[in-house]
Amino acid sequence: MERMNFVSTMDGCRLSTRSLADCLVERGILSLPDKEGEEMICEHFFDDWYLYEIKDEKETVYSLYKMREQEYEKEKGIQGDGDTPGVTVSFIAFDAACLMRCLEEPSHANRLALNEEIDRVVVRRGQRHHKLLKAYFSDVKAEAPYLMAELYVKHVAGFSENGVLPVSKHYASLYEKSKAGKASAKDLRLPTFIEENNRKAGRIVCDHKTIQLADPNHLTEEEKLAILATHTANTSYHSFAAEVRFHAVFLVDVARVPLPFIGHSVYDSAIRADMTIEDGELVGPTPYYQEDSKWMREQKKFHTAE
Repeated sequence: MERMNFVSTMDGCRLSTRSLADCLVERGILSLPDKEGEEMICEHFFDDWYLYEIKDEKETVYSLYKMREQEYEKEKGIQGDGDTPGVTVSFIAFDAACLMRCLEEPSHANRLALNEEIDRVVVRRGQRHHKLLKAYFSDVKAEAPYLMAELYVKHVAGFSENGVLPVSKHYASLYEKSKAGKASAKDLRLPTFIEENNRKAGRIVCDHKTIQLADPNHLTEEEKLAILATHTANTSYHSFAAEVRFHAVFLVDVARVPLPFIGHSVYDSAIRADMTIEDGELVGPTPYYQEDSKWMREQKKFHTAE
């Protein structure tokens, strides 16, 4: 696991900073086959997914989290795993031994098995969460969501050119609606925050089209929040962490009942926390977007340093 470049929290979580694609390509594994026999290019399908580890005194459990910048593969005619930016945290246990077998012996069978395992953890419905992952992320004291948010804004900042980073396509569309007077109060939340963030910074950090980074390697607080807001819809690290916790809390049996007219249950949506600028699948209230909500007050109480 040393090639995964893990960074750690103080409460038993380790996050890889190298994507699955990085690790696979390093070993000469450029694609993984699917059940239909099609080869899925690693750099297009597995470049956004990273391993994470949670351990307690009894066991160590692995799963996957996603960090995706704004991509443009569809526009370029490249077949890939989606262009929408954001972070996803899966609460489904991942068989890390399957990954190690593939890295050590990239036979067709091992590559196929790894593709199937990744698909099960990141996409497939009907899965069950691991109790240790739920217990960890349901705890308001969990430190990993804050580290994930920090890693993500630094990851996205790495795609800036000469200190200029385009906002996500969805945010740009949202702002255009607000300028045309066609935005709802919900749609105005993020553009309003960006204006307030600029005032706090004392300069135009984000002009609603681009984010201006004074030094991409040493981001200011306002630069980090501009990236987070325009790529995940979270206006603070507390909001990001509260959204992860909100999903984990819903992983209970009663939530497994399919919702009418939707075709899936709240559980199916909650089993992977999606912090994205586009509308998510988890229907209902969003207290993690409300600064004065109980969820946000609890995050701030236990994470004042963040």
